[in-house]
Amino acid sequence: MPAKKPLKKSVKAKSPSKKVVAKKPVASKKATPKKESAKKTSTKKITPKKTKATVKYEESQFLASIKPYALKKNEKYMNAKQKQHFLDILGSWKHQLQIEQDRTADKIQKNVSHFPDESDRATHEEEFTLELRTRERERKLLSKINESVEDLKASDYGYCASCGIEIGIRRLEARPTATRCIDCKTIEEIHERQQYG
Repeated sequence: MPAKKPLKKSVKAKSPSKKVVAKKPVASKKATPKKESAKKTSTKKITPKKTKATVKYEESQFLASIKPYALKKNEKYMNAKQKQHFLDILGSWKHQLQIEQDRTADKIQKNVSHFPDESDRATHEEEFTLELRTRERERKLLSKINESVEDLKASDYGYCASCGIEIGIRRLEARPTATRCIDCKTIEEIHERQQYG
């Protein structure tokens, strides 16, 4: 019988240790809300960076934002309202492209290319080359926009350069610098594919 008494004492000694273990998780629960509040503040810092990225100009977004011209029955093609509509489109497009050109020019002037690591320098130069290529493409587009504005003033805008028929309002809204109707453009693309493969 004396063997049973020591067992009861050891059980009593273990029960207080269980209470101590139960107190430890309570302390960790109090620390958890502090971590969550830290996470909330870090998410607030990320949000402004996303808004800066949306300010950047993209041609597809601009063309998609063009409000379609409301056609009326028996309306003459390329009347004063239609010309004004396309003049506004070309003007705002030109303005957007010039802003991007100026932004790139400022970036070139402020360019600091002193990178200690060669891979960082190579990455910077590659990004810079891609941006310059994009600006060169936009520079060519600016000259096409200027030609379209001159055609508008000379009443030649909206007519095919090859066959002379109407290009169409919807095609011009999709591509304001278009100079050929769909048929002539398709034939031109077929010839280019045959020539250059």
